[in-house]
Amino acid sequence: MRIIRLIRFGIVALFVLFVVMTLLSLLFPSSLRVIRVVNIAASRQKTLATVSDLRSWTQWNEFVNSPQLTHKAWSDPADGKGAWMRSDQLSVEETAVDTQGITLRWDLKGGKQYSGVIDVYQTFPDSVSVEWWFDLHFRWYPWEKLGVFIYDRKLGPAMEESLSELKRYVENTR
Repeated sequence: MRIIRLIRFGIVALFVLFVVMTLLSLLFPSSLRVIRVVNIAASRQKTLATVSDLRSWTQWNEFVNSPQLTHKAWSDPADGKGAWMRSDQLSVEETAVDTQGITLRWDLKGGKQYSGVIDVYQTFPDSVSVEWWFDLHFRWYPWEKLGVFIYDRKLGPAMEESLSELKRYVENTR
């Protein structure tokens, strides 16, 4: 009899916890933009050409340089609308290219999909600002919406390191 009460209490407690977490998650947004910016002492054309060429990403992009990616392949040409980089774990495709920057679709193994943009702005005659962001969208599930806090801490440092490497690469390949 006592075990049945304990089981019943456990089920009710789990249900109440789920309801509380669901209600709490309603306070959080269902989308998030993770954004990072770097200033580079280089021309806009050179910086945009480097960012647009997916093959050059091996020189600066932490996501593409991950040792976990296997069987990498690039489209030919590796820049422009429709260009792609694929591996067994990640696929990146340029979905739009304009004079301001590129729009990307990131597909991760397991079905997660993100959209991202890398824009290059002329800030001064001899330098540019590169702005890179990911737009993330979440379903109503509490564990996804409460994960909003994790995504900025997970993506942000890799984006910062990538932009630092981009700055180094572009400025040193004059």
